[in-house]
Amino acid sequence: MEGALHTAAAATLAACAVLLGYAFAGYPLLVRALARLRPRSLSPAGIEPTVSFLIAAYNEEAVIAKKLENTLALDYPREKLEIVVASDASTDGTHAVVRGFAERGVRLFVPAGHLGKTGTANAAVPTTRGEILVFSDATGMYNPEALRALVRNFADPGVGAVTGRVLYRYDESATAQGFAAYQRLVVPQRRAESVFGTETSVSGSIHALRRERFGAAPPELSFDIVHPLHVAMAGQRTVYEDGATSLEEARSRPEDEFRSRVRIAVRMWSFVPYLLPRLPRCRDRMYVFQVLSHKLLRWLSAPLLALAVVSAALLAARGGLWLLPLAVLGSAAAAAALGWLAARLGRSAGPFAAALVFATLELAYLVGLARWLRGARFAGWRPER
Repeated sequence: MEGALHTAAAATLAACAVLLGYAFAGYPLLVRALARLRPRSLSPAGIEPTVSFLIAAYNEEAVIAKKLENTLALDYPREKLEIVVASDASTDGTHAVVRGFAERGVRLFVPAGHLGKTGTANAAVPTTRGEILVFSDATGMYNPEALRALVRNFADPGVGAVTGRVLYRYDESATAQGFAAYQRLVVPQRRAESVFGTETSVSGSIHALRRERFGAAPPELSFDIVHPLHVAMAGQRTVYEDGATSLEEARSRPEDEFRSRVRIAVRMWSFVPYLLPRLPRCRDRMYVFQVLSHKLLRWLSAPLLALAVVSAALLAARGGLWLLPLAVLGSAAAAAALGWLAARLGRSAGPFAAALVFATLELAYLVGLARWLRGARFAGWRPER
């Protein structure tokens, strides 16, 4: 019996190591190699289609005026730009501020009831007229050329959606610095994915979509992952545009980051039963490969890590070299704990900042999975400020 348990634990640990190794190292390296070896053609051009610019808002009185001034200042023909603030039944002074911009062509849309971010957009889009839909958050400040940079990609008929790049202001907190390290890894990978294949997610703060690719999504899901799926089902691709940026503030407190990531994780797991039946109908097969390799395997990394810890603990009882896997996992956990302690004390976490953010993400994936399995769904919207 003990021998069988040891064999099972060793096999489980090996399988977890292979899958995690592919998710965190193998796939990123493969993506970079494919981007060099088989780049996919892209033909952008200076076009000026009509654009409907949707700003998602919920109680954004403090920032909405600045956002509207930023949007009105974008370098794009004003007669071809429709600006709509889609307010999810805000209860502060957001509506009054937006109505103050009515003479400058800004329109306020307020649905009946509290529908959440996705539900509000589902209701707002049919009231717009642009050939291209741009989705933005109230806190994201665009560079002046952002709209032109986004829409030029739609000159290529193979492009269905475009995501811009989110830039962050980072303070000296451990959470912010750890997130900065995370971004330094993620952004080059996203660029490479766009070169050889497609993006499997877009930024809620800055992305654009062909009107004909828009489809209402269940309110508990996020357009960040639904839009690339709809585009892939139509045989088009989602590309990454470095020239379109949205500036946001990075979170400083680990508890705020964790709370936000848990909500995102619940939405991710809610997406899985929506995604899987549609994958066989995806006309862009590269999307299928990427979403399985990157998204699904990445989301499964938390339960895989939990399985690895249990397996390593069982094997450690045998002593010798079997202590090594548990020591490696324990060292990673200790680094994350030191990062958390530095964050609580308001100190610089140095190299432990990255470990803190990695652990925050993985724990959020695990907690989000547990909550989703218990029936939690997040259709409502409460932005972290």
